[in-house]
This record gives sequence, C-alpha cells and structure tokens, in this order.
Amino acid sequence: MAIMHPKTILRFNSASEEKMYKALKEHLSDNYEVFYSVVWYSKDQNNNRINSESDFIVVDRDKGFICIEVKGGEKYIHENDRYIVCNSNGENIVKKISAYQQAENSMRYFLNNYEKIYNMDYKGIYGFMAAFPNYEIKSHVEEYFNQVPDITIDLNDMNNIENCIKRAFTYWCRKNSILMEMFVSESRKKLCDMFKRIYAIEASKGALIEYKNKELEKVNEVQNNIINLLRNYKTFAMKGAAGTGKSWIAYKMACINGIIKRRETLLLSKSKYLSQYFRNINNIKECKNLSILSFDELLNEIGEKDIDKINIDNSRKYGVIIVDEAQDFSPEEAVFVRTLLYDDSNSEFYIFYDDEQNIYGNNLDETLNNFLIDSKPYILTENLRNTKNIYDWAKIRTSLGEISFSNQIDGPDPIMASVNTLNQAIRYINQSVKNLIERDSVPKCFINIIIDDDLYDETIKQGFDFCVKSQIPSNEDDFIGVFKVSEYKGMESNIILYLHRECVEYSFKYVGLTRARFYLFDIEVKEEI
Repeated sequence: MAIMHPKTILRFNSASEEKMYKALKEHLSDNYEVFYSVVWYSKDQNNNRINSESDFIVVDRDKGFICIEVKGGEKYIHENDRYIVCNSNGENIVKKISAYQQAENSMRYFLNNYEKIYNMDYKGIYGFMAAFPNYEIKSHVEEYFNQVPDITIDLNDMNNIENCIKRAFTYWCRKNSILMEMFVSESRKKLCDMFKRIYAIEASKGALIEYKNKELEKVNEVQNNIINLLRNYKTFAMKGAAGTGKSWIAYKMACINGIIKRRETLLLSKSKYLSQYFRNINNIKECKNLSILSFDELLNEIGEKDIDKINIDNSRKYGVIIVDEAQDFSPEEAVFVRTLLYDDSNSEFYIFYDDEQNIYGNNLDETLNNFLIDSKPYILTENLRNTKNIYDWAKIRTSLGEISFSNQIDGPDPIMASVNTLNQAIRYINQSVKNLIERDSVPKCFINIIIDDDLYDETIKQGFDFCVKSQIPSNEDDFIGVFKVSEYKGMESNIILYLHRECVEYSFKYVGLTRARFYLFDIEVKEEI
C-alpha cells in the first residue's frame, strides 16, 4: 500500500480525484509516496500571482517523481483549441490547455523549485501523466492530444495502476536519457520534504483548518473527560511534555469555575504573554469572577513586589487557583500562591507542569512540595501541537520529552541553519522571512521569531528588514512577533524561527523548538557573543 499525503482527506475536490486517490493508495506498493492536491504558483503578464495545483504527485523511491492531472466527467474532448470536460449533469468545463499540459506545467514548477530550494541539480526521473478514471480514452490520445498511451491512465487501468506508473517512469527515463543510479536516497528525501514543506506552508495559512477542527473535536473530548475527572479532587497535579495540552486544560477549568460556576478563580502563570493570550480569547476582563494573570501582574494588583512584605489578610482570596507552568515558580513563590486560597477545606488548587521545561533552574521537588499536592501527578503523554517531524527533532536535539510520544501528523523536517556570527543569523532570518512572505504568501502574523534569553537584545530587532513587535500578533496585524524564549513559554505559532547559541541549555532549546506547529527554522550561532 502506498504512503499517502495527507493520510486523511475530509473533502476531495472531485469524485474522480477521490477515485484516483483510493486506486493509488490500494494498488501501489509502499515503495511509492503519493501527494494529493499540492499547490503551486505562477505569475501572469501583469506579474499577478496565479494559484495552481498538481492533483497528484507520485514519488518512486528509486526513480523520481511524476505529476498527474485528473479529469472526471463522462468524456474529455479537444475542440477548436479548447479542452472540454463533459459532466453527467450536462455541464461543460472548458480549459485552454490540455490535462497533459497542466501536468507538465506542474512538473516544471516543482523541478525548478527543487533546484532553487536546494541550490543543486535534480537527479532523477521527472515526468507527467493525465488520468481519466471514468472512461476509456487511451486509444485516442495520440489522435486527440498528440500524446502517448504510456503517460495515460483511463478506466481500464484503475485496478492495474502500478503497471501504468512503472511504464510512465520507463518512458520518461528513456525520453530524458536519465541515469537511474543518480537518484539516491538523499535526493528522494529532499524531494519528499519539498512537497511536505508546501503542505506545511499551506497549513500555516489555514489550508488545514477543517482538518484541524476535526482533530480538535477529538482533543476536546479527551480534555473534557480529564476535566470531569479533576472535578472529583480538591487538589491535583498534572504533568505533561511540551505540546500535550496542559495550558488548554488549565484554561478550560478556569472558565468552568469562574464563568459558569461563578467562583472566585485565578489562572496564574509566569508568562504575561500567555496570560494576555487567554484573556483575549473571550474578553475575560469583563468576567468579575475570573482572573487570568501573570505572577508579576498579580503582584502589581496587590501593590507589592516583595512577597515577604505582603499582608496576606488584605490580599484578594480565591476559591479556585490553577497554576500553569508551575515549574517556573520558586519554592518561596509556591508557598505564597497557596496562601491566596480562602481555605484548604473548601477551596480547589491545581497545578500543571513539565519538569523538562524548568528553564529557571528552580528546585522543582521543593516547589512541588510547597504547593502541597500530595497525590502523584496525572501524566499527559501525547504531543498535540507539533508535527511528528518537529517533535521528533526536538527530542533528538535535546534528549528531552521522552515521556511523551509524537502524533502522526507528517510534515517537513525542520530547517537547520548553523552560522558563525549573529549578523549572519540576522541576514539568514531576513531572507527566510522574505521568502515566506513574497514567495509563499504567508501572512506576517503567522510568523514568530523567538530568541534565547542570553542572546536576546533589543538592538537585534533593528537588524530585521520587516516590522517587528514584542506582542502577540492577531490575524489582522502586519508585523512579526519577536520574543525571548522565557516569554513565549506555553505559546505556539504556525511558523517559528528559533535563534540560539550553539551551546544553549537543553531546557531552553526544548522550549524553543517545540513552539512551532507546522514549520520550524532551527538557527544556531557558533560565535561567543
């Protein structure tokens, strides 16, 4: 069975493409990888972008790739320099170019794109085909379209599709005089990663919203079951690696207690940006019973920075306190937070943490003891945020996160860049962001840059060629967010450029690498700054 990308399709573009997808999946061996509906762009005479796509790209691990254009309907005819698909409902779809030409255009784009991205010649077979799953046409393709049966699939081939694909590879190998031994495993990996990269870019722009929403339904169901479990406990600790959904469970519990039950509830973390993000979701400011605050914001409300000087009796008290990223709190801060409860017998106290994200080097055992959680933690084990490629990359690069396992959403491998100086790193970021915006049409608000704390300096921002701010971008904002790693804990972004020293501590690197959902640039600076 072929390896399909994506593995799950919620809605096909047409019934004929669905038929083709199933045939390729069922009748090709696992030596093939198949990519469905891969987008690409061209420009018209006025330099305007034209959206295009390849219906299918079939990659033979030993040979190369072939682009396939699928035509459905009841028949396909060539008439007066027009190519017409005749549907069963009497509707005619007219194209100025043939299915073969459409497939060839896709092929040439991806061939050129490969050479641009990797700055090297593509060495392998490349070609195109046209597929007509609903009717017999192969005997007429020479007459109608000046093409050959070897690069054609029709109704009679649907149960024998692997032989058709093999014939096409043989045809293009001979036609282009390609030496088969030139297509090595590294070339195949680069080729497949290019297609996965396109998926990731499109996903970052919302192309997978429907799919992600479907996945989120499952996640919500699991999280709601966990929350129902937590309701039976006055105190509770939950431990989970990066991207396992800790913060969302904490937020949901806070909303249930503060908004629905109208209990005095505090959702507390060390990150002002995480607190800001959750407050902005439902305009929490208007809810009197729910406070979502960073620790510094809490102290500002109290009016005293030194917790030893705070008069606890005069401080606001809460019936429910939920602490997110609890590993960021010192043992002394843990004691103080606990005193903000009305009383231990009638109040509820929950903490969420990950000991492998302890970037401040706190004595975590003492912190957890001072939070007075006696029970063993409930452990979340499945990463929900990152693609498999990103999370596996983070685990390999840091040796952390082993208690959890990756989800099965496939994506491109992170892009690794190792540079000698900070200036080189800034130039690399500028070019990468330019490519994302101009070549890939990614909105700026979907891109965030995070920098390790010891490398971060406000002057770094002056070297960027685009507008940056240290605030969470909304979907309408025309700037890119730039943050310290410590500021961005608990947060995520579709595309992350992570800048760090070569010798950064693993806990910082683990946090930085796991902020990206779909696409990650891992940029390390070798020089000591």
